[in-house]
Amino acid sequence: MFSHSTQSPIGNVFRLQDELTQHVVQALSVELTSREQRILRQDTPSDAKAYEYYLRGNHFSQDPKQWAAARDLYLKCVEADPGYAPAWARLGRIHHVMAKYLTTGAEEGLKRAESAFRQALDLNHDLAIAHKFYAQLEVDLGRASDAMARLLPRADGAADPEIFAALISPLRYCGLLEASAAAYTRAVALDPMIRTSVVHTWFLQRDNERVASTRLEDNPYIVAISLAEVGRKNEVLTALHALEEKVKTRMRDFMMAARTMIEGDTAASVAAIRQITSSAFSDPEALLYLTRHLAHLNQVDTAVELFERVVGGGHYCYPAMSSDPWLAPLRKKSQFGKLLKKAELQHQVAAAEFARLEGDRILGLGTRAGRG
Repeated sequence: MFSHSTQSPIGNVFRLQDELTQHVVQALSVELTSREQRILRQDTPSDAKAYEYYLRGNHFSQDPKQWAAARDLYLKCVEADPGYAPAWARLGRIHHVMAKYLTTGAEEGLKRAESAFRQALDLNHDLAIAHKFYAQLEVDLGRASDAMARLLPRADGAADPEIFAALISPLRYCGLLEASAAAYTRAVALDPMIRTSVVHTWFLQRDNERVASTRLEDNPYIVAISLAEVGRKNEVLTALHALEEKVKTRMRDFMMAARTMIEGDTAASVAAIRQITSSAFSDPEALLYLTRHLAHLNQVDTAVELFERVVGGGHYCYPAMSSDPWLAPLRKKSQFGKLLKKAELQHQVAAAEFARLEGDRILGLGTRAGRG
């Protein structure tokens, strides 16, 4: 049984946090290394105002209508305390999501996101959320293998759910779907409430029942497609109509593309996809979804052109691409065959790197599970 009381001025709340942490460690009789002691003291903001900006930014970042406000609050936080690594990580993330889902400023937003992530990791190379958010940017920039190679050694023997969650997207982009699912299993074993991108892994594994069991609001396009695939068309159409009225970001176009396809309105569905792809949209995985969507609507030539952007953008989930029945209309096109072969070769390189880094052992897989 441990009991301790202390007093501290309200302005010294961060010193109070440090003192309480030290008392808990001492009560547990834990011997910490110098690195562990440094981590305990790290990432404490220098003043309460900076932390207020950070917390308010976190709150606003959950609402797309408030993304600009969140960005401005994070900017105020790092201005007040340039050494606060978590704020730089969150600033990088908000730059990334705004570049990805809003219709203007994509190129500059991606540059600012990368700069913020690098600053966060320069300040604290062990900051898990910075590694996680940076990996999400790296896959969109075509560097999934780099993210995988950076994260796997950090996951070796780690007990941080964010690091395993960070691996889910890079492994999926590399075509290592079982490894991606295994990274999710490790992450939720450590934190059952952690947010991850595993639903996209299930979608590429064509596990429509599992995808359909998740919230439509979280991933409207793929959940809508999966609900239709398992025979729940009327349910999803009603939900999509209601959701479209609320969403003003690029995701609305994805919802419209899904809804009109389910309704049988090919022209409207293709028009919604053109609205997305005519801009500087740089999410290779989303472009893969739209490629298969167009192929399913028998828009073969347009789908092949889009598939070139998918593979050129660094998404080479060859196991899904080679077996997806929605891509069947493209298989008669020689250009699609060439692009698929390129994806296969890149997938094989990534699988070899995964094996070299002992990914199977790190993620608790069998000797062949990580390759599919």
